[in-house]
Amino acid sequence: MKSGLAAYSGGSRFLHWIIAALILLGLIPVGLTMVSLGGGPLKNFLYEAHKSFGMVVFMLAVVRVAVRMAQGFPPLPESLPEWQRIAARATHLALYALILVAPVLGYTGTAMCCAPVNLFWTVPIPIPVEGGMNQAKIVLAWHKAAVFLMAGILALHVSAALWHRFVRRDGVFERMWRS
Repeated sequence: MKSGLAAYSGGSRFLHWIIAALILLGLIPVGLTMVSLGGGPLKNFLYEAHKSFGMVVFMLAVVRVAVRMAQGFPPLPESLPEWQRIAARATHLALYALILVAPVLGYTGTAMCCAPVNLFWTVPIPIPVEGGMNQAKIVLAWHKAAVFLMAGILALHVSAALWHRFVRRDGVFERMWRS
């Protein structure tokens, strides 16, 4: 890493990568697969896994936000233009918001039509939400829109990280990769 650039804490890095893996390798592919399947046991299994891992991501994201508020974050290199600093902060804020909002929308929509929502098939997670299938469809459409927006911002985030790693070589990528 370039000298003078502080790394994120070990806890922040762990939370970043576990949330990223759960979203990119689990929730998004499973979500896309489950909605394309016809009814049956596999679809039901994928829906239940998706809901449970969505709740896990939400809980981890709450911890991640708390850690970030408590510890702050390392400053960006002075060599970055102001528009890139603004873009980086806006992207991070949008990702935090969407990582929190998407599971809330998914959970709320599911609770409206298909309660109870169980954590890993065992622990019911109650939420006092009224509604029915019509209202649930609206909320779940917002969930889907939030996820697609998140996927686009994640693509931008990953592209920027790789640009810092392989083009600029300014140590920004390494702050989250290792200390």
